[in-house]
Order: sequence, then structure tokens, then C-alpha cells
Amino acid sequence: MNYGVHAIMYFYYFLMAVKLKPKWFNSIWITVSQISQMVVGVTVTALGFVLPPRYASECSISPENNMAALIMYGSYLLLFVQFFIQRYQVKGRKSKGKTRKSD
Repeated sequence: MNYGVHAIMYFYYFLMAVKLKPKWFNSIWITVSQISQMVVGVTVTALGFVLPPRYASECSISPENNMAALIMYGSYLLLFVQFFIQRYQVKGRKSKGKTRKSD
């Protein structure tokens, strides 16, 4: 999943850098895919806490590594959601506000 998200993201950035912005692709989908990736990461990591001990040992899940992964995925999730809100939600509200003022 990480490879797929990054492949799309860096290809999009490449196209932007060479001034070939794809009209058919909205950048919001990159952020949505990043948020989805972090939701999956948090979910899988959280499931590592509730696995029966016999499966946890077979998968080499240590509580310390699992907690670090949960903190990492959780913080990335919060950062991407915050970015999404600032980039796509607040921007939309500001542009609507400007339209009303000009009426």
C-alpha cells in the first residue's frame, strides 16, 4: 500500500514539476489515499494488541515495537487529516466567503 501511494504521489509531483498537470486527476485523491494508508496502519497495529499471545509470538510482535508503530501511524494520521482540513475544507470555505462578499 505504501509503494502504491508513493508511486502515484511522486508521479503526480513529477508531472507538476515539468508543467504537465493532469487535468483528469485531482490532488485530493493523493491525500485521501495517504489517510487511508494510515487508517489501515493504525487498524493493523491495534489488532496486534488484541491478538492472542500465541499469534503475537509467531508474528514476532513485541509490545514496544507495536506501541511505536501505533504512535507513528497515529501521528501521521492526525497530520494528514489536519492537512486535508486545512487544504481542502478551509480553502473551500474561504472561497465561498469571498464569493458572498462580492455579491
